[in-house]
Amino acid sequence: MNNRTLTIILALAALMLWTAASSADDQTVLSDEKPDHPHVWDGQVSRVAVFKNGLGFFMREGEVEYHDGWALAGQVPPALFGTLSIYSHEPDQMVDIVGSGPGEIVAFDGVDAPDTVEARRRRLEAWKGLKVQVEYRHEREPRTAVGKLASVAENFVIVAGPDNHFAVPLEAVTKVQVLELPLRVHVSGENGQVPASGRLGMAYLRKGITWIPDYNLEIIDEDTAELTLRGTLVNEAEDIVGCDVSFVVGVPHFVHTDYLAPLAVGQVIRSVSTSVAPDEVRTQIRTRAALVSNVAGSRQFDVVDQPVDRDAGREVTELMGNLPRMDGAAGTDYTVYTKENLTLRRGEKAIVTLFRVRINYDHVYRWDACGGGMRHYLVLHNDTDTAWTTGPCLTVEDSNPLSQDLLKYVPRGGTGEIPVSTAINIAHEKSESEVDRKLKAHSPRHNRHLDLVTLEGRLRLRNFEDRTVRVVITNSVPGRPIRADKDGSISVDTDALKLQERAGSIRWEIKLEPGESKTLTYQYERYVPSM
Repeated sequence: MNNRTLTIILALAALMLWTAASSADDQTVLSDEKPDHPHVWDGQVSRVAVFKNGLGFFMREGEVEYHDGWALAGQVPPALFGTLSIYSHEPDQMVDIVGSGPGEIVAFDGVDAPDTVEARRRRLEAWKGLKVQVEYRHEREPRTAVGKLASVAENFVIVAGPDNHFAVPLEAVTKVQVLELPLRVHVSGENGQVPASGRLGMAYLRKGITWIPDYNLEIIDEDTAELTLRGTLVNEAEDIVGCDVSFVVGVPHFVHTDYLAPLAVGQVIRSVSTSVAPDEVRTQIRTRAALVSNVAGSRQFDVVDQPVDRDAGREVTELMGNLPRMDGAAGTDYTVYTKENLTLRRGEKAIVTLFRVRINYDHVYRWDACGGGMRHYLVLHNDTDTAWTTGPCLTVEDSNPLSQDLLKYVPRGGTGEIPVSTAINIAHEKSESEVDRKLKAHSPRHNRHLDLVTLEGRLRLRNFEDRTVRVVITNSVPGRPIRADKDGSISVDTDALKLQERAGSIRWEIKLEPGESKTLTYQYERYVPSM
């Protein structure tokens, strides 16, 4: 009996023993589950920052053992262009190569890898348990075996396919490709050392997740109210299990939201990671991976309205609808509400209470004297340590609803207003009359003349409330305002400077005691055709 015959007999015997053991353990040869393999990095989502425009900043991390400094991974997320970072958490390690393709391929041709049985055995031993494609020669004919790399013996390898098991002599193997693990990561240590293991991280921005804020304002007394912010989290991206989820107030400016990222080492949005990543993760992203920012600079008071990818989640698109976008924050100025240990799988929604605080409020009455009525507003003072994002707000008092309207973005230390109702207890009326006319004051042509007319107006107000009220009056006039009493503030419309198109406005802010009446007067002049 020659050596080749003996090798085949041993291979068949080992194949039968392995098959019997697998059947006895009731194991499935192939599974859709991720392989539990020491050299395969299976990073789990540890933290997510969710923006209101349908984008989420995901961070994954996990331990892995390296084979000659390499690890494999099957997770290539749909990261937006310029937002993918792969890095090491270890202070003495650095990710220096990231490759992506159909799967790692090794050819035993003396160039790519040594053409020896020992080299084949060593490489295949490292991939045991993974799905592979083995190319080999049988009687000088090329053959292929596809399946789970089940066992590696001294002179042969067993590949368990869905229908057949293959016992392939090691000396006949010409090429091996690892399947379903397209990502390859190489980590180097200090002084050229090859680390044995470590903790890898991945950060990326993707579409398919959003949060929708809404407020509840409960009036407690004449000066105090309780404001509650809840966020409806809609997840059409990927499973979130036991993660810290940050609800971000502020929408960053991303240029390339319609493009996925080409695989590149260390591309991440610097401003996002600075705002939402923990300190230790932020440091690693900065120092252990190269950074490429999507935007050279951000403009103050820009309104960002990025489209939502329908393929990433139709539910997100439908719920976003015409919801208000965040307005007013610079690209790196965010307020973050964090909910720890939150689980929300893809396709699920959750309502999360983000804060409940006592705030001070007062009242203001606003009268648009040019056709609008008197409106009553609650002025909310943001003395908390966070900004308030834009969202609908329901106001209640003694379990009775007072109003439902939009609370616009309020920075820390600022004020926001919520309309309550028409102010029927503040009586108000307006009247105007002509007090002077200069005939033919201007003649643009020899047969066309304009008169300069001066008009005087009166605004009368009376307070029927049992408390002092603050009233803000805005009065637009179809001409150039020239006088206003009671410290009225005059402004002109610089876009309407032609003689017959001149316009302006007058603004007052006054206080009315209970039962008090006041009359405000003003004058303006306008050119009209002579009769």
